[in-house]
Amino acid sequence: MAASLEKALGRVEEFGAKGLSASQLRKYHYMLGMEYFNEPSLLAEHKTHEDALKAVEANLAAGTAGVTKVYRIDIPGKAESVFGVAMKGKTEADKSMDDKYIMSEIDFKELKSAAHLPYEILVSGNKAYALYARFRIAESFPDLSMMGSNSFMNIMSSPEAIRKALVQAAGGKLEEGSSWK
Repeated sequence: MAASLEKALGRVEEFGAKGLSASQLRKYHYMLGMEYFNEPSLLAEHKTHEDALKAVEANLAAGTAGVTKVYRIDIPGKAESVFGVAMKGKTEADKSMDDKYIMSEIDFKELKSAAHLPYEILVSGNKAYALYARFRIAESFPDLSMMGSNSFMNIMSSPEAIRKALVQAAGGKLEEGSSWK
C-alpha cells in the first residue's frame, strides 16, 4: 500500500507518532481502564435505521450541542452510515468538546495531526455509536504525555464533553450522572 501511494503521490517524509504495527494497534491500550476499538459508545437507539438517520441528519443540520456534519458515507449493502462531524463549543463552558481547543492543547508539533479530525458517528441498524474519545485521542496521539504542557491532563474533561455532545447529536438521551458507558 505504501509503495502504491508513493508511486501515485510521491514521498517527502514519514509522518506520525511512533510507529505501531497492525497487531499492536488492534490491542492498543493507552492506560488501565481505557476502552478498546471494539468497545464503542452507544450514543442513541431509534425504532428503525431510517429513524436513526433522520435524527442524526436533523440534529447535525441544526448544530445540536455544537456538532455539525462534515460528510456522510453510506456503506453499500449494509444498513450503515458513517458521519464525519465537527464540534464547536458555543460558550466557554463548552470548550472541552471544541475541536479547535482540543487540537490547540495536544497538536503542538511542527507537522500537524489534522487527520485526527473529524470525529465519526456510525449509524448501524437502528443504533448510533462512536469510539470513546479517550481511546480515539490516545490512538491518534500515542506519544502524548499524561502530564505537563501539551498533555492529556490539559484536556481531561474533553472525552466526557465529547461523548455528551455526540449523544445529543445522535438523538440520544443524557442520563443524570452518566459517565463513559
